[in-house]
Amino acid sequence: MAMLLEEIVQSVELWLKLLRKKPQPHVDPNLDPVLLVPGVAGSVLKAVDYDNGKEERVWIRIIGADYKCRTKLWSRFDPSTGKTVSLDPKSSIVVPEDRFGLYAIDVLDPDMIIGRDCVYYFHEMIVEMINWGFQEGKTLFGFGYDFRQSNRLPETLERLAAKLESVYNASGGKKINIISHSMGGLLVKCFMTLHSDIFEKYVKNWVAIAAPFKGAPGYVTSTFLNGMSFVEGWEQNFFISKWSMHQLV
Repeated sequence: MAMLLEEIVQSVELWLKLLRKKPQPHVDPNLDPVLLVPGVAGSVLKAVDYDNGKEERVWIRIIGADYKCRTKLWSRFDPSTGKTVSLDPKSSIVVPEDRFGLYAIDVLDPDMIIGRDCVYYFHEMIVEMINWGFQEGKTLFGFGYDFRQSNRLPETLERLAAKLESVYNASGGKKINIISHSMGGLLVKCFMTLHSDIFEKYVKNWVAIAAPFKGAPGYVTSTFLNGMSFVEGWEQNFFISKWSMHQLV
């Protein structure tokens, strides 16, 4: 009886695996590579502990969000360097590069099950593009970044330059189509202005969706007046003094 029950369980598990198995997606080798660049708050951020190297996602997360924001994401603005420096001296903020950069801009809280669609960023676009024949790591890539920092931060621009080169090489020397959203457009514009030679070498087209090229003063004004920066009261000062906010004006 026990053997029969075990066989039934194994058969059910095999059947469920077959049901869950997705068909091999169609891949179109003739497509040009696409790089997706998100806007403000549109990248997964992880905190890396200097002592043990442990990583944990701190943006976005639903469970323990307030505590992690205060202990890991809070930062001060250094006007001498234009850099946002974390208040926690024992950790640093990094952007995960999993799935060729797509993980960081796909579902911002992958652990969320109920209401998961509220933390979609480029998820639906990624799914649709894969259906069209794009392939992760060959013709579809993502570039997440620490949106707390200035769009002109050398480290971010150097990462973008390296990303463009890697995408270009991975796709067999094809020029790249960039699709940016919101503040991601300002980041790409800064890069194009400061590194026009690299931009011209690797980029074929650039589509900027809802980019605030003439500023987003309503957003910044609301931040100053009522703390649209996800915090309240004096804590807003950790947010509105950053260059990334000035660049939205």
